[in-house]
Amino acid sequence: MARALADIPLMYEPGTEYLYSISLDVLGLVIQRASGMSFPDFVQRRLFNPIGMDDTVWRLRGAGDRRRFAALYNYADGGRQVVDPVAETAYAEPVTLFAGGAGLVSSTRDYLAFLTTILDDGRAGRVRVMTPETARLIRSDILPEGVNPENGAFRFGFGGGVGLPDGDTPGEFGWGGAAGTQGWLDPVRRTAGTIMLQQFGQSAPVAGDVRAAIAADIAASS
Repeated sequence: MARALADIPLMYEPGTEYLYSISLDVLGLVIQRASGMSFPDFVQRRLFNPIGMDDTVWRLRGAGDRRRFAALYNYADGGRQVVDPVAETAYAEPVTLFAGGAGLVSSTRDYLAFLTTILDDGRAGRVRVMTPETARLIRSDILPEGVNPENGAFRFGFGGGVGLPDGDTPGEFGWGGAAGTQGWLDPVRRTAGTIMLQQFGQSAPVAGDVRAAIAADIAASS
């Protein structure tokens, strides 16, 4: 894949514009070359095992995983259609491309543990999986000055958006999936949250309610 991409002209000179792309997928190959391990081995040994992300896999492991796997629905045109039936899901098939930016199956608990590790400066309980400097860099704005994302609502760190200093959530780091999954961490309020949805074609603005509930809990505890 990387060789094929190298034959395609760049849209912009590096460092002059930002475009959301498959750069994270290619980063999986960079990690392989830099670490001397396959990408799936690297994330398993350096992240999943020490953090305790037992539900995060590249492929469903059997009937137990299938029973817990959520189907994906499309609510377009006022109906409801199953897009990815559990019995036929591609996530049970052998993986042929271990991309850096997509492909994993996970759980709410595991995703929250991952976000909390970055929030806690690279520490998962008593285990450190990265240096504090690395964790802070991941959730920091890394775009060059004068380079702005196409939507302008936030800037970017390593693998996620970063809230604007004058926005509603300054310094917040996180990202949302195409089918409704959301995950974020707030280094100012020291909180992290995740919402797991599996749907297309319908607005489901539950994030505002969840954030309001978290804010109410913080206010009550303080």
